[in-house]
Amino acid sequence: MMHETQFRVLALAAVGLAGCIAYVNTFDGGWVWDDASSVLLHKHVQDPSKIFQLFREDQHAFGRGSGNFYRPLVSVSFMVDFLLSGAKNTSVSGSYPDIPPLLFHMTNLLWHLGAAMVLFALLTRLGAPQGVRAVVVVLYVLHPLHTEAVAYISGRADMMSAAFMFAGLCLVLQEGKAKKRWIAIGLGMLCFCGGLLSKESSTIFPVLLAIILLLPIMGETDSVSRKAMLKHRGVPLALSGGILLVYAIFRMTVLKFSEAGATQVSGLGQRLVETGQAFFFYLVKLFIPTHLHMEQTLAGVPVWHAAAGWLGLAACVVFLIVAAKRQQFRIALGLAWFLAAWLPISGIFPLNAPMAEHWMYVPMAGFWWALAEAVYLAVQGPWARRLALAGAAGLALVFLALTIQRNEDWHDNERLFVSTLKENSNTLRVRYNLAVAYEDILKNWPAARREYEYVLGLYGEQKRPAKGDKAAYLLPEEVDVHLSLGRLGIREGAYNRAMKHFSMVAAVQKAAEYRAQCTVAEIGMGKCFLALGEVSEANTWFMKAITLDPSCALEVDALMTGRPVQQE
Repeated sequence: MMHETQFRVLALAAVGLAGCIAYVNTFDGGWVWDDASSVLLHKHVQDPSKIFQLFREDQHAFGRGSGNFYRPLVSVSFMVDFLLSGAKNTSVSGSYPDIPPLLFHMTNLLWHLGAAMVLFALLTRLGAPQGVRAVVVVLYVLHPLHTEAVAYISGRADMMSAAFMFAGLCLVLQEGKAKKRWIAIGLGMLCFCGGLLSKESSTIFPVLLAIILLLPIMGETDSVSRKAMLKHRGVPLALSGGILLVYAIFRMTVLKFSEAGATQVSGLGQRLVETGQAFFFYLVKLFIPTHLHMEQTLAGVPVWHAAAGWLGLAACVVFLIVAAKRQQFRIALGLAWFLAAWLPISGIFPLNAPMAEHWMYVPMAGFWWALAEAVYLAVQGPWARRLALAGAAGLALVFLALTIQRNEDWHDNERLFVSTLKENSNTLRVRYNLAVAYEDILKNWPAARREYEYVLGLYGEQKRPAKGDKAAYLLPEEVDVHLSLGRLGIREGAYNRAMKHFSMVAAVQKAAEYRAQCTVAEIGMGKCFLALGEVSEANTWFMKAITLDPSCALEVDALMTGRPVQQE
């Protein structure tokens, strides 16, 4: 066995090198998906004087729609990256800052490596053998399921949350004199707070802490010693429970930014089936992480997957109980960690999606730990263990290759959305965002029009079961699609086609909440008639727009006189 100090140095160096090799191809990646609302248009992230405001608002406060993501430390980390990049605040004008995302990607990688290295320290404190620690952390840092967190700038929340939780658990396990332990417990609770301020899933910390502190007590036969251990270990549990209670109160009151009622809740029976299907999905992807994409669904998944998932879950529970009874507590701890961290994302409780790859960032650590401990226990003898290590090294190389390949999908919006649609062609939000990317970023008008029209077809399928003519009304989400198609029609000189889309918005959407969209549609109609030389008809539509919104009079005047439109 290698000397412990030498082993730690070599193991951590290997983790750092493996992580860098796996994710170096993310450094030339662009801004994708929610990066616009997280950084590029976030007025407070770009203004250091607003740092305390970040602790009072939703992470996507300047994005479209309302969210309920309270992750101020993530926003603070974006602020630091923004300042170090030397970019200027352009969010006030509504334009994107000219800022390369390199530093943001590098910071993401540092957080990922940091989480893996703190996990290594935690396993060391929990007594895991050298081979187990090395295998677990290398597989953890290389696993392709983590690409959603590392390659995606806005995915930083997963890594920050995990790093803080792993550090908190490690600190609470500090042994030694009372003063030293109290300081460590205090720092551990601060880490818990850091996790809560990074991502909501950090609420699982007290459960993980209880598993780590209380499960080994089962092996203590002396009642006096057991009571003393319970008293000693109950303090950090009580503190973490108090912190969680305070956090929950604030999140349900002053830090509640939107209602969660938009999520459709299926019946318990359906949720149980979907839970089994989702668990089977995660088990498969842990070993065979292929066909990864950001829009995983359960549509069309065979029912037998649910049975297989529940059998797999039952097997995990049985192995946990057997390991605990045999006092193989590290195996039991790993399985309990995996199941406890998985339960909130299981689908038993209503979620905004059935599955997500990045949700496995914390549960995965417990799974690989339990499996590595079980293999270490089952495989005896130096040659057998070397063979097992060789197998783990082979698996790590496969994960490395798949991660490097998967990172390419996150390079830019077009690649991300196209790769997703190859796996799930009927996801509306991805199809719509691909159209927006073609229109606003790539200036590829024909491709944008093709995608927008595809989106309208999907909305038409949604409305088909509804009573009446599906063309007689517009879904709220269709309004922007028609406006976009109208704008594209003007750009391409297809004015009749543009008017078809503008007229649908102007005629159908008369509710007050669509006043702004109706104004845009009526001005669009005026532009089309003006381009066709029908000045009188154009003026009629412009007057309708001014009646609806008097503030657009200057724009209309500029259009009618040929003067440049003044942009605010």
